[in-house]
Amino acid sequence: MKKIFNLLFISLAVALYSSCTPEEEDLFNDSSANRIEATLKADKEVLTSAKNGWLMEYYPSANLTYGGYNILVSFAEDGTVQVASDIYDAGAKVASTYVLKQSAGPVLSFDTHNEIMHFFSDPHNSGGIGSDGKGMEGDFEFTIMEATKDKVILKGKKNLTKIIMTPLAETVAWKDFLQGVQDANEVFSQFIAYKYTEGDFKADVTVSYRNLAITYTEGDNDVTVEAPYIITTEGNIKFREPVVLNGKSIEELKYQPDEKYGTFSPTNGVNALFTPTFPLNYLLLNNDWYFAMSGLGDPQAIARWNVIKTQVMPALGVPLDYALFTQYDATTTAFYWSCGGTVGFLLFNNKTAGDNQVNFTFASRGNNFGVTLWNDYNWSYMVYPFNGKTFTLSADSDENPTVITMTDNSNSKNTIKLYKEEILDPFNK
Repeated sequence: MKKIFNLLFISLAVALYSSCTPEEEDLFNDSSANRIEATLKADKEVLTSAKNGWLMEYYPSANLTYGGYNILVSFAEDGTVQVASDIYDAGAKVASTYVLKQSAGPVLSFDTHNEIMHFFSDPHNSGGIGSDGKGMEGDFEFTIMEATKDKVILKGKKNLTKIIMTPLAETVAWKDFLQGVQDANEVFSQFIAYKYTEGDFKADVTVSYRNLAITYTEGDNDVTVEAPYIITTEGNIKFREPVVLNGKSIEELKYQPDEKYGTFSPTNGVNALFTPTFPLNYLLLNNDWYFAMSGLGDPQAIARWNVIKTQVMPALGVPLDYALFTQYDATTTAFYWSCGGTVGFLLFNNKTAGDNQVNFTFASRGNNFGVTLWNDYNWSYMVYPFNGKTFTLSADSDENPTVITMTDNSNSKNTIKLYKEEILDPFNK
């Protein structure tokens, strides 16, 4: 009897437990493939909904070295896309295709080559921007982080850089929009540096592509703030992130032209100015400057040049047509010359300090003719005046110099005058 009672008790308990156990609900009642398909479909509906396309504020490099560029994109239902950009002709549009796919989230891929879109990811872009083999290091595949009809947020698959797209107003012509950006960029590109002033607070500002490096003194230390920006069609500079200087936040700058070069001021009411300046060392290193023997001041330098003039050139049987400094790359200057139409050059590492200091040190490189003259014809005499030396620069004009004088910091007699105007037959000038 006891055994039967126990069995009945167990049966009752099981029945009660079964009746009290909630039924499992399938929260994922759709397959993973269907959910992915639905997400991609919804994203495509958003992308194709902008009747006049999207404005993509595109920052190609992971470290934002090159700043931002305006790219206009219009997506069609059939998988084609039209692309334009402020880095190309304002009226140019290039068609290609795009695809939406799943890869750790929804991904937008510009899957066939587009001359404009892939300019930023091409390791050998046509503009020669960036190091060879890397280019601007941009993306052409993006994870879609958010997609609404008002805004699409993308993240580069390779660089993880956030990119924002907003719909372009239907009344805006693509060409006019990009032309506005390019007109502003043409003005801004003449400015190589600025002085920032806000009351007693001051900073030096240098420009590289669309990126400002703002340097100020804090205590005993120099502090540099990097400020990548994009140019708006209204002609403003808009920073990717607000820049904080002296406790003041600046998001955008408006250009104010005047009778000289104009100034830039914050649009949010901060009482500050970015005033263009023209450092002499920048002007020297980024332009062609010609040598003349009469421009040498040091007797030892003159004597060495005279050896080349009276002994080496007759041995070569050709004249020295010209000799100049010219830019080779951002940190290298070429001493470049022609002898009877044959071009030679030797490369020098350059290093600047402040606005008017520069050092040149032989990089032990050059073209074949340059190396031959160095090894076999005492061409070290030609570079003796400046090799391994640091100079202070002065000029006949602060803003548009035609003559720059380099004075050796360790030997005031060693001066070199360089001329903007082409000097032919420099041994006799």
